[in-house]
Amino acid sequence: MTAVTAIDTSGLETLGELRKMLEKRSLQLVLVNPVGNVMEKLHMSKILDTFGFKGLYLTVGEAVADISKSEKAQP
Repeated sequence: MTAVTAIDTSGLETLGELRKMLEKRSLQLVLVNPVGNVMEKLHMSKILDTFGFKGLYLTVGEAVADISKSEKAQP
């Protein structure tokens, strides 16, 4: 998300809707490296509460490694 320098309420709502749609398909939405202003709005909107720590990563490599590890752990 480094390229995303701003987000408004419709963007936040869209992220929430997308997360719900993906969850219904047993998929997970993750956010990688949101910049300061975007991170602040994500935090203020409480949307990060729905993602939890499992949905926010600093690097793509970190996200892939963690998700891959989780997938291997599931029977």
